[in-house]
Amino acid sequence: MKPDVNVYKIRKKNHLNFSFSGGRQVAIVAAVQMNSGNKKRENLEKAYSLLTRGVDMGAGLLALPENFSFMGEEREKAKAAEDPESGESVLFLKKFAAEHRVWIVGGSIPIKAGDGKATNTSLLINDKGDVAARYDKVHLFDADLVNGETHRESDFVKRGDKAVVADTPFGRVGLSICYDLRFPELYRRLAAAGAEIIFAPSAFTFRTGKDHWEVLVRARAIENQAYMAAPAQCGVHGHERTTYGNAMIADPWGKVAARASEKETVIAAELDHVYQSEIRKSIPCLEHRVLWKEDAAMNFPESKPRR
Repeated sequence: MKPDVNVYKIRKKNHLNFSFSGGRQVAIVAAVQMNSGNKKRENLEKAYSLLTRGVDMGAGLLALPENFSFMGEEREKAKAAEDPESGESVLFLKKFAAEHRVWIVGGSIPIKAGDGKATNTSLLINDKGDVAARYDKVHLFDADLVNGETHRESDFVKRGDKAVVADTPFGRVGLSICYDLRFPELYRRLAAAGAEIIFAPSAFTFRTGKDHWEVLVRARAIENQAYMAAPAQCGVHGHERTTYGNAMIADPWGKVAARASEKETVIAAELDHVYQSEIRKSIPCLEHRVLWKEDAAMNFPESKPRR
């Protein structure tokens, strides 16, 4: 059974921040890389500075990393969780977007979910300071890494159950978060719902990031012929967790259009939908899909356990 997809639409074009490149109208997207800790006020001040740098680079669509305002231990998330309308981080995003007339993908914020848990939530804020879409992380990071790291996100976070796309002046946006990158079926669902730009704000561990990060981001771009914007956490955090950094923007051909190193910074790239359309027309994989369509006939052999 296919997961539900929430489609958020806008009634009219809002303020645009477009430029022209080679005679084409293009927009600029910026992805922020941070080293957040467990002090929310300090994180928000840092986010303000980095977002402002992105605005100065000409970006009209900006994105923060996962846990941008609070990067503490998982068990602290419930205490740090915010109200979805009036939380400190939520109000910060709304105010910045309205004052600078930009759209923001607010990385992720712990939002109150009841029963001692929070959702790991990404909010899309429009240039009027309103919440245009909300995505609750579907795939929660429960893992025992070979270096001894143990992660149990599901102990403290309630998972979401819907894929989310939203119309913006820059194209239809798909939302995802970090560990979602390992589940290509989610991204195919977003592409099937019309996503042209997909965001994956992340806090990848250094252990997994050094081998998998670039491969996953570029693969999701290639498979879905979509722009992938992946803001990231970097460096050592207060609770001794080390994240990989290397925030990245990949184009619909899978080329890396912009990439950060391991320090706090902002990267930016052009969104060219004519170029994207040419790619989708030349190799129309999204039209050639057969498996997993509702009308597809499938006859698989029975799965047997390995002896």
